[in-house]
Amino acid sequence: MHDPSRAAGDTTGVPEPESKRRVSAFDTCRLDEAQAALGQTYYPHRLDQLTTDPDLTMSLRTVRLGPLTLGRLSYGAEVSLDFGELENAYHVSIPLSGRVETQTGRQTNIFTPERACIYLPHQPTRITRWSADGVQYGIKFDRDYLEAELRALLGRPARTPVTFDPVLDLSSREGASWLALVRTLTADLDEDHSLLYNPLMSGQLVNALTTGLLLAAKHEHRDLLVSPAPEARPRTIKLAIDAMHAHPEEAWTVRGLAELVGVSVRTLQDGFARYVGISPVTYLRDLRLERAHQDLIQADARHDAVADVAYRWGFRHLGRFAADYRRRYGQSPSQTLATT
Repeated sequence: MHDPSRAAGDTTGVPEPESKRRVSAFDTCRLDEAQAALGQTYYPHRLDQLTTDPDLTMSLRTVRLGPLTLGRLSYGAEVSLDFGELENAYHVSIPLSGRVETQTGRQTNIFTPERACIYLPHQPTRITRWSADGVQYGIKFDRDYLEAELRALLGRPARTPVTFDPVLDLSSREGASWLALVRTLTADLDEDHSLLYNPLMSGQLVNALTTGLLLAAKHEHRDLLVSPAPEARPRTIKLAIDAMHAHPEEAWTVRGLAELVGVSVRTLQDGFARYVGISPVTYLRDLRLERAHQDLIQADARHDAVADVAYRWGFRHLGRFAADYRRRYGQSPSQTLATT
């Protein structure tokens, strides 16, 4: 059995330094080893072989590029996989051959090489049948990274997680362009090392792949991304936003912000509705949630408490904070803290 963390082509049995290791290779004919390898690289899951002929010959090639894991996977046998909820990632599966039948939430879909599948963080995910001739690219996007990229593109916090349509049409103009970028990144998955996977290059390519997915796939924010850029925000709106970003923990009120920037309450509210799309109060709440989320990710559960983080960022009602946090991130603050 190969060590799943061993780089492709490494036959010495001695792991390479992390600074050099790029592509990992794993091959096995055993079901339990196949399940363990994919679980270690992507997500814990249950793997079942649906037929005994042909025999299982699992092949996995992966590379971790910061917030993105990119790989090529085949089983050589008909199998099913039950992932449950992915929780902290968005995932795109791109069939290169064969046929895949999936169940996500209450939806069932069939995917072939012209249709990619997008799995969401908090939606039960099952592959009910992966055909024996099936080969796929699998791209795991860190949830926080993808949502941060969306916020940067929108110029404001997104109030909900991205709800992608489960089907990405790779024969469409946008889908084909995005697939071409994927093929560029996967071209060297059989090499020990690649210039593409050097951190000096891969960061920009990962950003392009993430932005490309947000532009190519259907989701509730896509129209805002592909529409003409809005006119620049007035200086008063920018000043109010800058003040909230500088001190989100302050007990800001709409009246206080309006006085700070020298306009009426109504003018400020109308300006936010027109140029930001949400009210000043909602903007401040989302900003505080984002800061609290980052603190909880970096906190130590042995020494830090959810209440301390909430109070630090201006939340005075812990029950309301917990409810807003769950709506935004799909889990409770204590769950985020427990995983750090």
